[in-house]
Amino acid sequence: MTSTSDTTILIFGASGDLTSRKLIPALFRLSQQQYLSPRCPVVGVARRPKSHDEFRTEMRDKVKARLGNDQFDAAAWDIFAKQLFYQQLDITNAEEYATLKESVQTLETQVGAGSDSARIVYLATTPDLIASAVEGLHASQMIPPRELESQLRVVVEKPFGRDLKSAQELTVVLSRHLQESQIYRIDHYLGKETVQNILLFRFGNAIFEPLLNRNHIDHIQITVAEALGMEGSRGGYYDTSGAMRDVLQNHVLQLLCLIAMDPPSLFQAREIRDEKMKVLQALRPGVSGPVGNWAIRGQYTAGLVDRQPALAYREEDRVNPNSNRETFVAMRVALDNWRWAGVPFFLRTGKRLPKQMTEIAIQFKNPPLNLFSTVECDGDLCDLVETRPNQLILRIQPQEAISLRFSTKRPGMNYQVQPVSMDFEYGDHFTTQLPEAYERLLLDVMRGDSTLFTRSDELEAAWRFVTPVLDAWESSSSSPDLYPAGTWGPSSADRLISETKAIWRAPR
Repeated sequence: MTSTSDTTILIFGASGDLTSRKLIPALFRLSQQQYLSPRCPVVGVARRPKSHDEFRTEMRDKVKARLGNDQFDAAAWDIFAKQLFYQQLDITNAEEYATLKESVQTLETQVGAGSDSARIVYLATTPDLIASAVEGLHASQMIPPRELESQLRVVVEKPFGRDLKSAQELTVVLSRHLQESQIYRIDHYLGKETVQNILLFRFGNAIFEPLLNRNHIDHIQITVAEALGMEGSRGGYYDTSGAMRDVLQNHVLQLLCLIAMDPPSLFQAREIRDEKMKVLQALRPGVSGPVGNWAIRGQYTAGLVDRQPALAYREEDRVNPNSNRETFVAMRVALDNWRWAGVPFFLRTGKRLPKQMTEIAIQFKNPPLNLFSTVECDGDLCDLVETRPNQLILRIQPQEAISLRFSTKRPGMNYQVQPVSMDFEYGDHFTTQLPEAYERLLLDVMRGDSTLFTRSDELEAAWRFVTPVLDAWESSSSSPDLYPAGTWGPSSADRLISETKAIWRAPR
């Protein structure tokens, strides 16, 4: 393994949960694997006064608690801690950035970073501080001239706006002083190993890719299910966001792009993102008419999740007791292009569903003639059933896997077929621990690889599609359809898919 070139990493919002829960553990792991050069200072930046040692101790305790005693390597931490520093800064005060610049230069000299080392500014802050941060960097001349633009990379965490207008306003704020190539809009879902494997699986094998089109595919389901509710006082944020903004507009649509895009001419950032953009440009409602014909919103009521009682959404902490915020979204959409014309895509995401799970289920068309009877067995009990279509399942999380369901002859004197599954699980085949999403994404930022990050035109295209749905819901006097916690959503979502004679998968 080789370390990256010298890079200074500034984490704005270092007192926040994201820093201690995701960013510092990811950088620590990269240091352990020798992907992070010891000449790369990592500087936590926040408003509160704190010494370097206080920050190191605070991060050590939180990382150790997160990893557990058996996973925490104290010796490796001591090595990593030597490049961990802290700088006090009021992000809204442009005058303090000159001091930040001086301190960073001193730290770079202290750890032996090269004079041409790049800088990464990770904005792990609330969206309202992004403009102040960019203005402060500009005022202190920490943003290099255009010919040296690769020496600064700015990472922005979602949410990237609340609708199309606010997303466009955010783009204007960022582009006022930064080039698009310097902006890394991070969606941690794209850092998951199995999400990246979608492209490798499709374009690295000659078996399935020729079949992924309107001639062979009946429909595709994409599910991002969460069993959790509003733990950790998350209700305050979620009640202003909801399932559409929190998950479907970003995670789900990105998965749609990866499974539906055409092969890029080169496996490089620009070409891959161009193909994803074409998918979003072709995205349409799955049927004509009002939003309710193709987009369903739901909200969970009290129920049981994993046999444990769960509150109704409106009873959760920091949630308006009269809230109409959606905790579940299901959509039937279509792609108006040559490859996918006529193939329905069913998207769903929700809170308080039966299990935590993300998967893409590709259902093939049945053979044109049903020549054989189909048998399904439960133990020793077998029954004749309708023909079962072939399915290819890509499970993103948990227990990352790929499964293919097909039919084979059942042993015996009759010509009967029985559906069987061929399963590949990462955990069974690879002993290497899959890297955390933030490990991969931070490493890509250090390498200057923007493949797994969202471009501004992608972002706006996604918002352009979902904003009319949000507007329709928020102007409506009707409430979301209700579903008990621990179920797969409201019955209206079943009607949405049953119109095509399909059914939602109940993932195992």
